[in-house]
Amino acid sequence: MAVDTDLMRAYTDGAVYTHDRTTPGTITPPTNASTALAAGFLAIGAVSSDGITEATSQDRTDVFIWQGNALAKRIPGQFTKTWTFAAAETNLTTLGVQFPGSTITRTAEGLTIAEKPPVTDVRSWVLHGMEGEDRALRIYLPKAEVTERGDVVWSSENVTVYEWTLSAYVDGSGNVAYRHYLDEDLATP
Repeated sequence: MAVDTDLMRAYTDGAVYTHDRTTPGTITPPTNASTALAAGFLAIGAVSSDGITEATSQDRTDVFIWQGNALAKRIPGQFTKTWTFAAAETNLTTLGVQFPGSTITRTAEGLTIAEKPPVTDVRSWVLHGMEGEDRALRIYLPKAEVTERGDVVWSSENVTVYEWTLSAYVDGSGNVAYRHYLDEDLATP
């Protein structure tokens, strides 16, 4: 089998977007990897140098038969799709995601947060990775929620980040994500 290193991808730049869950109306989903996102999507800002980690997990139930005590079938079970990253900016968008259900009030000197236990916060997300200017991968999550929050560390050695794990839920069509590739090598010949 021939190796074609031109088909290797390294998405070394990009952005993560979501929307204010309290904004009324419907957010228009992206339909490709290159068009500007619809109004209402907000960038969470800088992401730590670890980038974004995508994970897939699916349980299987093994069915064995008496003859030879052999594995006869693996029945697919519970499925989970997650993305983990650390937002490295402290802004209204990241604080809104970090403290869902809390009251955030802008003041003359900054803001105040009356922190409450997190509430369910299902919203749309866009994860956009780029390799140069002519290759991109845009993943649209129509329904996802921060289901894990990492420790927030104050340190003299690093910036403070908000580490989140997004869990994707199925939409009305049964999809957890929509992937759009901007890539000449994958385009229609």
